[in-house]
Amino acid sequence: MTTGVDILRAAYARSSDRLGRVLAGVTAEEFFWEPVAGCWTVHPRSEDRGVSVDGSGEWVIDYDPAEPQPPPFTTIAWRTVHIAAVNYLYWDYAFGTASLSFDLEMPGDVAEATDWLFASHQPVLDVMTGLAEADLDAIVPTNWGERWPVHRVLATLVNEQVHHGAEISMLRDLYRCRGSLRDFAGGG
Repeated sequence: MTTGVDILRAAYARSSDRLGRVLAGVTAEEFFWEPVAGCWTVHPRSEDRGVSVDGSGEWVIDYDPAEPQPPPFTTIAWRTVHIAAVNYLYWDYAFGTASLSFDLEMPGDVAEATDWLFASHQPVLDVMTGLAEADLDAIVPTNWGERWPVHRVLATLVNEQVHHGAEISMLRDLYRCRGSLRDFAGGG
């Protein structure tokens, strides 16, 4: 019999595998490509981009606690690091010490960022392996103070990976076709 735990674990594992395929072979130029002005990205702390940042080390990720609407366009780098940070934070609050914040040590290059993302999958998968069906309704904390059932936390992590993974995939398509898009926009 397939359980809710089985379904959520399979969905999370599939979304993790899909991210691996989507990010395979991404170059540094592509990873940090800013297709429009005002993109949020990952950058050295010393680079002032006029917005708030999160991160405790040399590298930071752009962020604005006011959550501007519409949100700024983000690079592949931003989306990749964001997914990993969300994985770590949700896991820590729901199943760990509930002590992390977005002031994590952010990776600053493609290899470090993708490795960090893929490493963020394992704690979540490990927790899911040990869950019983009844555990899905347990109420756990989130990093912003709300309390959610475990199934909502896990579904949110799947959604984050699918949502941002699709965006990364489209950005890779746009990057690959950027010359054709300029020709199209210019009428030629």
